[in-house]
Amino acid sequence: MAGRSRSALAFVVVAALAGAAGAAAGTWPKHEPNAKDQALAKKSILHITDFTPGSGWAKAPDTSSGSVSANDPSCSGPQFSDVGRVLTGTASSSFQAQGLQVWSEADVMKTLAMANKDAVGMASAAFTTCMSAILRKSMPKTARFVSVKELSFPRVGDWSKAYRALFDISAKGVTIRFQFDIVMVRSDRVEISLMQMAPFVISSQAKDGEVRLVQRLAGSSTSLAA
Repeated sequence: MAGRSRSALAFVVVAALAGAAGAAAGTWPKHEPNAKDQALAKKSILHITDFTPGSGWAKAPDTSSGSVSANDPSCSGPQFSDVGRVLTGTASSSFQAQGLQVWSEADVMKTLAMANKDAVGMASAAFTTCMSAILRKSMPKTARFVSVKELSFPRVGDWSKAYRALFDISAKGVTIRFQFDIVMVRSDRVEISLMQMAPFVISSQAKDGEVRLVQRLAGSSTSLAA
């Protein structure tokens, strides 16, 4: 069914990106949670109250138990290494509506230098090369990879970067183009990722929603960082 194909593809994208980030990590990153930073991480992800009541958004099922291989030479550079990273808070959430799904993650780094190092890696040209490679290798047969490009996006927080992957999904003789946007923001020591899969025909509306949501998340991280 087309719905199941979209859900499977969305999981592939999220899991593959996460796998690439930690492919050569070994025992890293290290987790040293503390109550304050854990609260900060939870404050910096999406909650159901961030969506307009009655708009159709609901909590998405947890698909984190799956497994996706993201091994590719293009994802093995030093900018993808987790060595030296220490997380003192982490949280994630996912919500879905008809034809849409959104994910949010927040990691609180032990030091500002660690957060700055991550931002440099995610802004490198190697990121799009890696993302393209793992999507080409991991997509189901019903999907065809089209492209990954940097996405023009308003500045949010202390640093931000956005990328968009395009792919086509075919079912019952019908092909629909989808987009997968990933927006990354650093606000002091907090690293926020907002990801959304949506039909390309509503590209403008989907991006407007991403801007609103990520600005809310960055604002929440600032309010508790002091």
